[in-house]
Amino acid sequence: MGWLFLKVLLVGVSFSGFLYPFVDFCLRGKTMGQKPNIVIILADDMGWGDLGANWAETKDTANLDKMASEGMRFVDFHAAASTCSPSRASLLTGRLGLRNGVTHNFAVTSAGGLPLNETTLAEVLRAAGYVTAMIGKWHLGHHGSYHPNFRGFDYYFGIPYSHDMGCTDAPGYDHPPCPACPQGNRSSRNLERDCYPDLALPLYENLHIVEQPVNLSGLARKYAEKATQFIQQASASGRPFLLYVGLAHMHVPLAVAGPRGQSLYRAGLREMDNLVGQLKDKVDHTAKENTLLWFTGDNGPWAQKCELAGSVGPFTGRWQIHQGGSPAKQTTWEGGHRVPALAYWPGTVPANVTSTALLSVLDIFPTVVALAQATLPQDRRFDGLDASEVLLGRSKTGHRVLFHPNSGAAGGYGALQTVRLERYKAFYITGGARACDGSVGPEQQQDPPLIFDLQEDAAEGEPLQRGGAEYQAVLPKVRKVLADVLQDIANDNISRADYTQDPSVIPCCNPYQIACRCQTT
Repeated sequence: MGWLFLKVLLVGVSFSGFLYPFVDFCLRGKTMGQKPNIVIILADDMGWGDLGANWAETKDTANLDKMASEGMRFVDFHAAASTCSPSRASLLTGRLGLRNGVTHNFAVTSAGGLPLNETTLAEVLRAAGYVTAMIGKWHLGHHGSYHPNFRGFDYYFGIPYSHDMGCTDAPGYDHPPCPACPQGNRSSRNLERDCYPDLALPLYENLHIVEQPVNLSGLARKYAEKATQFIQQASASGRPFLLYVGLAHMHVPLAVAGPRGQSLYRAGLREMDNLVGQLKDKVDHTAKENTLLWFTGDNGPWAQKCELAGSVGPFTGRWQIHQGGSPAKQTTWEGGHRVPALAYWPGTVPANVTSTALLSVLDIFPTVVALAQATLPQDRRFDGLDASEVLLGRSKTGHRVLFHPNSGAAGGYGALQTVRLERYKAFYITGGARACDGSVGPEQQQDPPLIFDLQEDAAEGEPLQRGGAEYQAVLPKVRKVLADVLQDIANDNISRADYTQDPSVIPCCNPYQIACRCQTT
């Protein structure tokens, strides 16, 4: 920890000052055998139907569509939870929230984060000789040892949580809209519940806040610059690298205006697509044959944002729509869990392949660890599987079973009450998240569960008849796999996250200025 702290202090002031100690760090292991570079790009609140390759109505993802044609597209790929922090924790640990302790989102005032006894993907790969970087949204704790620099990432540049969790001088669009940061000595009088009128949004480079408030209109450009610089420098160093990019898109639009005649959401989608295209181009020009680029999303679209939310495609959750509320983000309906996913690795991942394997964000951890010839932590169990054979085109088989944890719309946080079993999906609880019109679907216990055949009913409109032969054949299998996983978790080495709130941990580069305002460096 001492060496990491010293290294972070050496590189934290600016990226130009980052180069020489970074290269020195890399060259110390240059003689190791070749291992693949890994680039993971995680979109925020992007709908399955926002990817043009998935949904013909979408025309705004030319770069991602090109990646799909040159790589593998997954059409039955799922978030590990349908809200921010739990999904990200599962990506970095390969474990559901009931195991890793992260069952709901962390706040600006959160003293804790992803439990420190959980081992991250970055820690595993760094121990295997990789140099590691994280660009973008973290949302797994920002105070003390929960910061990315102490969770396995040699370099960090980004916002420690969602970009609507603080005020800016030129706010992007939101629903409802939030005010700009106050100027001078006057505080904001806007009391909108979901706004942060007196706390400016911070931008970190390693341990230092370099901008507060953030200029959102330039954020995508900065992320692209830092990510491409890292790829260039890491490739030149001779060390394998892990780059994890947590995009701000598509949470709420960053820009205050889009191209004339174009919706704000579509403008944001194009900006995100362009950013991903820049990263792919850099990979293609520096380390094309030895880099896996994996793109996916943290959960489905945020329906309560109305026209600022994305598309679920055909996964409309019709049963829940009739009950009220949204069947997207924060729910266990397909619109909340099924996300776009692409893998690109020329010469290794077969081109222009559509995979129907049932896979999850949970699988990124064990798959990358296997490809990196590293070793999984031995003192815990994992919910993800090694999908290497699927990526390499040697298998079409993924999970037989997935469990979708409750994520805010109904039931206790993290509880496993929705089961995907092959083509079937069983709900022991239902409920709708807040919809555009402000309605919320009522929480309803379902025992015996509702069971849908997704192969025949992707829209989840008509559950199987409880008295029918098909239902009766599936029900005991659902009950068994659910009982088995709950027993497995009970016997596992599990963690508990600290969700304590403490105003003193709020990121603030100048507590003597209103809204913690400081000069951009």
